[in-house]
Amino acid sequence: MNSLIELKKGDVFKIVGFDEGCEAFKQRLTALGIHKGQIGQVINKSFFGPIEIDVDGRKIAIGRGMAKKIKVRKFECPIL
Repeated sequence: MNSLIELKKGDVFKIVGFDEGCEAFKQRLTALGIHKGQIGQVINKSFFGPIEIDVDGRKIAIGRGMAKKIKVRKFECPIL
């Protein structure tokens, strides 16, 4: 299991959980439409700035601090 921040551009993943944290973090993810069990792909990741992901056909920019708290399972063979 990895955190979202560890993935590279083009990696496909499934969200498997979130770090235990404040309720505001979980509410923010819910507001962005990010839930456990979703499959997505890293669209853009640069050395600085947010990580852009595609989840359910929606492009979402996630800050690096939040990305560290999102636990994912990387797929070795792209499915998207």
